[in-house]
Amino acid sequence: GSTTATRYDGYCDEDGCDFNSYRMGNTTFYGPSLTIDTTKLFTVVTQFITSDGTSACDLTEIKRLYVQDGVIFENSYATFEGVDTYNSITDDFCAAQKTLFGDTNEFATLGGLTAMGEAFERGMVLVMSLWDDYAVDMLWLDSVYPTTAD
Repeated sequence: GSTTATRYDGYCDEDGCDFNSYRMGNTTFYGPSLTIDTTKLFTVVTQFITSDGTSACDLTEIKRLYVQDGVIFENSYATFEGVDTYNSITDDFCAAQKTLFGDTNEFATLGGLTAMGEAFERGMVLVMSLWDDYAVDMLWLDSVYPTTAD
C-alpha cells in the first residue's frame, strides 16, 4: 500500500533503512565545496559486511565510503543523540533511527539485514530511477522532515 492507512499492508518494506548524512544531522558532508565536493568527480563504494567476513554468513552491516581526489572518506556520523555512534547501516542503527524519528520499524519486522542478505543470495538486479514522493515532496532526502520536527 502507498497510502498512510495501507502503507504496511504489502510484502515490501516501504521505508527500508537508510543512512542519509543530511537527514542524520550532518548538513556539511555532501554538497558543493563540502567534505564530499559534489562539483568534482567522486566514487561511492558500498561494502556489504557479513558476520565472519565471508559470503557464507549473515549480512550485518552496510558501509559506504567515498573516494575523491585519491582520498578515501568514511561516511559521516549521525549527529543526533542516540544515533551519534553510527556511520553505517546495522540492525541496531536501524532500530535507533526508527525510534529517533518515530517511524515504524518494518525493516526489523521483515527480518532486517539477515533477510536482506538472504535475498542477495537469491540474486538481485540494481535498478536506479528518478521519482517523486508526492506524500512528503521528497523532504526526507535532503531537508527537514517531518516539517514539524525540532
